[in-house]
Amino acid sequence: MAVREALLGILTLGPAYGLQLHAELGARAPHRAKTNVGQVYGTLDRLTTAGLVTHQGLTEDGLPLYALTDSGRDEANNWLCGSTVTSLPEWVDVQDMVLISSSVNKIHATALIHSLKSHLRNDVVETGITPARRLHAQATVRYHEAVSNWLGDVGVSDLQEQPHYSPGRPKRGRPAKS
Repeated sequence: MAVREALLGILTLGPAYGLQLHAELGARAPHRAKTNVGQVYGTLDRLTTAGLVTHQGLTEDGLPLYALTDSGRDEANNWLCGSTVTSLPEWVDVQDMVLISSSVNKIHATALIHSLKSHLRNDVVETGITPARRLHAQATVRYHEAVSNWLGDVGVSDLQEQPHYSPGRPKRGRPAKS
């Protein structure tokens, strides 16, 4: 997944500080490997430079808050509803999109799922092609079947918005060694 798009999507909930966004990303997309907090801050810097995110004051204890600009909100909403999808993304990206979108906006998530389904194909594997091409074509067919099945499993009741940031403050520093 592009951490960039996920952070924009999460920021539709309102201003947040970097470590908070890091925790929200992990909670809203639990299937993925933990994102490095440095990657979150680096991405926020690039989003700020691109004019999609702006600094919006400080928390009570001096942490910088990040908020979407108008163009950042437009880009986030386009990603959340799937209007930027031009072909079926890779598996982890599909999960990221559905899980992040469904956690922040149920209406966008429904549109996203419809958009993803529109890119599913039911190809027939050609005969008379090289074994490598045949295996690749079969893998593509199976991938599309798997995405179709999973999207079919994602029901409206599974789309549980968390329209606010998680309460409490994420812990800072390295986890204690066991």
